[in-house]
Amino acid sequence: MEILAWGILFFLTLRTLVAVINALGQLYLPSGNEQVNKKLSVLIPARNEEKNLPVLFASLLESDYLNFEIWVCDDHSTDATNSILKKWSKKDKRINYFKGKDLPEGWMGKNFACHQLSQKATGDYFLFIDADVIVSEDSLSKAVNYAGKRQVSLLSIFPKQIMQKISEQISVPFMNWALLNLLPLMLVLKSGKSIFSAANGQFMLFNAEEYLQNKWHERVKRSNVEDILIARLMKGSKKRVAVLLGDNDVFCRMYTGYSEALNGFSRNVHEFFLGKRWLMVFFWIVLIAGPLVVYSYLGWQYFVLFMGLLLINCIAVSLASKQNVLLNIVLHPAQMLFFSQLVIENFKLKLKKKSEWKGRVIPV
Repeated sequence: MEILAWGILFFLTLRTLVAVINALGQLYLPSGNEQVNKKLSVLIPARNEEKNLPVLFASLLESDYLNFEIWVCDDHSTDATNSILKKWSKKDKRINYFKGKDLPEGWMGKNFACHQLSQKATGDYFLFIDADVIVSEDSLSKAVNYAGKRQVSLLSIFPKQIMQKISEQISVPFMNWALLNLLPLMLVLKSGKSIFSAANGQFMLFNAEEYLQNKWHERVKRSNVEDILIARLMKGSKKRVAVLLGDNDVFCRMYTGYSEALNGFSRNVHEFFLGKRWLMVFFWIVLIAGPLVVYSYLGWQYFVLFMGLLLINCIAVSLASKQNVLLNIVLHPAQMLFFSQLVIENFKLKLKKKSEWKGRVIPV
């Protein structure tokens, strides 16, 4: 058991090192206002997004990017999405929309919506963006500049999360915590190995020519974690992929409460662990039992070291994510309990072999 205790301490040290590297890496869109002549297609899959679309449209239309179009696929919404699209398309000719076709057998809804959007788009770059995202005035210019200068086939950004309730502060930080603990983001771009893959479907900017050649969403049509799988496929095909954090360029209020976050994350939490549920469970056991094992077999001195590393880890993740450091430290135990519940719910869904999201049954 003493060997296990040393292993747990080493694992935390490694995770903390990864988190610190990510924090020091300043992995955000670089500043600069260079104008790009390339046409950008902003592509939005929308299913029951009456609350989010006006906010997104307002931010997009304030962009300093000079040459872009907006296409929205109304994916059989049952709320006021369609009337909002009619209203905004009359306000600005850059906004276009259409009603999506019936969902074919073997497709996930979002993947099919994105596939249809790619068939409408005419830009040199395709930006697939979720309806609950908000962009800053210069973020589109900065993103296209970054993609062009670094010649990446895909640039994905994890938005800065907007959290307005304590229940969101407990649940929503899970995504960045898992990402920044387990993956040095700079290796997504610098390493050709597909194991170093990540992406966030909330903001994915593709080279249009390469996208149309490969039809990435069609290739992952059955997956409910299309973003990560596309990144892995692209890395496996020797394409250059980059992942950044949102800072003050890209924002999102991903979930509005604890139960919504639990339902959303539990469907695909295992994908943060290379898609392996056994690896997720191993990580969870080490995480929960770690402090007790270290204290019991290595003594209080190493327990203090363990807690110090845990504190540094929490600070590094919070700083990189632009989240409230003190609040994340105070809420860390509750956040770990949320992760525990995610693991349990993920296995429940696996046993049921299905979940539900926005009125659609999703295989798990």
